[in-house]
Amino acid sequence: MKIAIFTETYFPYISGVVTHIETLKKGLEAQGHKVLIVTTNPKASTHYIKDGVLYCPSISIKKIYGAGLTNPVNLRRMQYVREFDPDLLHIHTEFSIGLFGLLCARHLKKPIVYTLHTMYDDYLFYVAPNAHMEKVVKPGAHAYFRNVARKATEIIGPSPKVVEFLRRCGVERHINIVPNTVDLSDFLIENIPAEKITEAKKDLGIQPGDISLLFVGRLGHEKSLDVLINDFADHCAGKSQYKLFIVGDGPEAENLQRLILTRGVASQVRLLGRMDHSKLPPYFQACNLFATASLSEINSISMLEAMASGLYVLQRLDLYNKEQITPGENGDFFIESQDFGRLLTEYTARSEEDRLALRSTVTSTTQRYGAEEFTKAILNVYERAIYEYRIKR
Repeated sequence: MKIAIFTETYFPYISGVVTHIETLKKGLEAQGHKVLIVTTNPKASTHYIKDGVLYCPSISIKKIYGAGLTNPVNLRRMQYVREFDPDLLHIHTEFSIGLFGLLCARHLKKPIVYTLHTMYDDYLFYVAPNAHMEKVVKPGAHAYFRNVARKATEIIGPSPKVVEFLRRCGVERHINIVPNTVDLSDFLIENIPAEKITEAKKDLGIQPGDISLLFVGRLGHEKSLDVLINDFADHCAGKSQYKLFIVGDGPEAENLQRLILTRGVASQVRLLGRMDHSKLPPYFQACNLFATASLSEINSISMLEAMASGLYVLQRLDLYNKEQITPGENGDFFIESQDFGRLLTEYTARSEEDRLALRSTVTSTTQRYGAEEFTKAILNVYERAIYEYRIKR
């Protein structure tokens, strides 16, 4: 089977969506399928294919590093896709490249699968910074996403939260739930040299007896990192054994640094900036806990990587995105600041033997997120889409 995958951003830029697509690409190719990635490149002046990726000239979106917008109508780009001759198209974006994918499907008369990765209601503040504007923008946004879903042969979502969002948009069709997965082998402790972990601890300034928390993700308002920093400061300010490390980049970096200074935790909370994905595993292993206050996640990939590393997760409760956590087994939920403090206190009270046993338990829970099972589930959706498209023609 030949599959054309459409995404607004791809390597070398790192995000949950990029990691998801790379895992899918590798899984499909391992089973003998051919894949063409169609993506933007703000640095490109012309369309070109390299290593199975069609790069399209675009305009950079400064608030979302790595992403670009391009004209959804382009004959040269269409010719590249036509020459690839896909059996099926799969869009992972609703905007310029996604719209181009929909256009390709219509002109090439091929089925199209749509995966929704983002809870867009949590991102409306970028275009509607106040409540009045949001009331105006939200109905139009919902109609837009409803129209994209309507044109897809099949729809995929990584969690029930996607179903809830699309129902709010007025989409009543069946939605396939296929949880995110990644190749987690690089994050397992047996695959990371001990000296790399020692180097990471030295780089972070982690001392014996420290309790270190880690967050990995985009530094955007929707990630609620201000909540995480405030909760940490409420209970850990002045207690030097507690440290919080935040990996990632984004438009909130300066605001978060100011908050860190205001709360008096500059010696305990560090913004590490963007880090190459290949360098992350020892930094996960160097820490004790993964913490997030974001309510905008859909089956978080960075959380999966943390759990593969054995990090017990402290997650702010999101009723529509709690399937990844089994309380007491691989993580727990907090709602208020005092809940966060209680969970930290409980973890601190554990013996070193208990913590090591807990790391092993957390890692074992990620076995259900195998790449092979993920690829098989996606292929089942592809086969159904091809069948449905044929009988409807």
